[in-house]
Amino acid sequence: MIHDLRSFLKVLKSNGELLEIKKEVDLKHEIGSVIASLERKGGEAAYFANVKGHRIHVTGGLLSDHRKIALALGCKVEEVSDRVEAALACKETIKPEEVENPAFKENILTGDQVDLSTIPIPIHAPEDGGPFITAGVTISRALGGGRQNVSFQRMHIKEKNRTGVMINEWRHLKEFLDRAESERKSLPIAVAVGVDPVIMMAAGIRTDLDELELACRLRGKPIEVSRCHTSDLLVPAFAEFVIEGEILAGVRDDEGPLAEFTGHYGLLWKSPVFQVKAVCHRNNPIWQTLNGASHEHINLGNVLSREPVLKKYTTYVSKNVKNVHIPPYGAGFLALISMDKKNEGEPKNAAMAAMVSHVNIKTVVVLDTDVDIYNPADVLWALANRIDPREDVFIIPNAQGHELDPASDERGVQTKMGIDATLWETKKDLKKVVYPSVDLSPYREES
Repeated sequence: MIHDLRSFLKVLKSNGELLEIKKEVDLKHEIGSVIASLERKGGEAAYFANVKGHRIHVTGGLLSDHRKIALALGCKVEEVSDRVEAALACKETIKPEEVENPAFKENILTGDQVDLSTIPIPIHAPEDGGPFITAGVTISRALGGGRQNVSFQRMHIKEKNRTGVMINEWRHLKEFLDRAESERKSLPIAVAVGVDPVIMMAAGIRTDLDELELACRLRGKPIEVSRCHTSDLLVPAFAEFVIEGEILAGVRDDEGPLAEFTGHYGLLWKSPVFQVKAVCHRNNPIWQTLNGASHEHINLGNVLSREPVLKKYTTYVSKNVKNVHIPPYGAGFLALISMDKKNEGEPKNAAMAAMVSHVNIKTVVVLDTDVDIYNPADVLWALANRIDPREDVFIIPNAQGHELDPASDERGVQTKMGIDATLWETKKDLKKVVYPSVDLSPYREES
């Protein structure tokens, strides 16, 4: 059973989804480039056992596609969206379980012992502004108590015990910080790196639940947590690293740029500053990282949280919608709908429902069920074979989109597009050529 990063790595390895790299690699751009090259080929996650200048191993690309996500959830690829939706809709209370003597406290560094440069934190993309913590989940709570929040914040390493921290306006963490700064107080937080993958999935979903409780629902059992060394925040007991400290009241510094989910570099920001008080880690820890603008980045920030809503909206307008997908190669702006069409008007209705399911969705393609929506080659085949642009493409001008979409104006206003790539009624008997899949390993052994 998966309960931490290490058990998930074993599952990936046993399913041929982990590449162990023994060649020495450099933190500056090389690790990021290897992870990106594997992702482009639909390959394995990466495990770097020989990082130049460091004894700590590094891993990345662990949730770069639905195959790996399905392994993390213990389900089939086509069941991923339903599994997340079920966890969000679940009425059963499954809370984290507090334990003593957590694994992450096997080593505790404080004061002058704190030095983030001793951790193998990569500079990922060629024009990133420096090393960033990208796969850490930030645990926070408002001053005075209340429920905890778990979210993703990139952290730009500035000094041995200081980072910049990017906080979007709509984050719960921003609300907590605003309240603390109104009292001229700093806000304690903790950053957990190398955790059970369902915690990362939950951290990417905005919800009024404690995201650790949502992670328990995804895992189907309580997740073990423990108190931080320097605060009373509850963090995953089996995290590889827990970096503790506070966001300093009223302090802002340059942070960035970093590769964004749109596939472009972001700008330099004046962002809050995180002062590190303690670094706790397991014996022989593993550092987990995540490429900015990668499929993994988009899966966690856009896909897993939005596919259940997309399915809910589209199945409401047509019960013939069989599945939906927000492919990471579309930066969260593209939605694919698989439909067993019974009426010529259904695809357009479903496409319009998809556009209003989330502001980011700009282009929607509706496909027949014989097209694999998880296979880009299949989708492109349908776009080339099953579209009459005069009849099957429609646009909606002056719609609200995302401000970072290059096709939007500064307020996010854009034109959205729907594409009906289902077979026409007059040619519904056309049958797609499909060869059975064959396990090729016996053929390789004989040759």
